[in-house]
Amino acid sequence: MVLLPALAVACVLSAGGAIDAALVLSALACALLLVIGALYWRGALMRLRNQPAVLEFWLPRLAAAEAPSLALCLVATLAAVISIAASGWTPQNIASVLLCALALLEYVNYYKIQLQHFDNEADWRRLLKGRGFRRAHMARDIAAWRQRRA
Repeated sequence: MVLLPALAVACVLSAGGAIDAALVLSALACALLLVIGALYWRGALMRLRNQPAVLEFWLPRLAAAEAPSLALCLVATLAAVISIAASGWTPQNIASVLLCALALLEYVNYYKIQLQHFDNEADWRRLLKGRGFRRAHMARDIAAWRQRRA
C-alpha cells in the first residue's frame, strides 16, 4: 500500500519528472484502495481463524469508505486528465494514469465484481464457460452485514 505509490514516485523522479497534484491524488487513491483491501482480507483471514469480530469491526467502516474511495479515484482521474491536457504525457502523468487505473480496478474488485479469475481453477472455468464474473467477496460480506443490520 505504500510501496507501489512510492515506487511510482521514485520512477517519476528518476525519469526527470516532478511531483504534481495529479500524481499525489492518484497515489493517495491507489494507497487507500490497497489499505481497504488489506483490511478486508486481514479480517477475512481472522474469520477463518475463528475470530470473526475483527471482520465485523471493519465491515461497517469498509462500507462507509466506498463512496469516499470512489470519489477520490474520480477526482484523481480528473486531475490526471487535466494535467495531460495541460502538459502532455510527462513521466508524472503516465504514473498518475497507471495509479488511477490500478485504484479504479481495485475499487471494482473490492466493491463490485471479482476481477481476478486466473488464480483459482473453478473461477477460471466459470469465466471461460461464459457465466461471467462473481460478485466481489467484500461486496458480498458488506451486503450480508447490511442485511443483518436491517
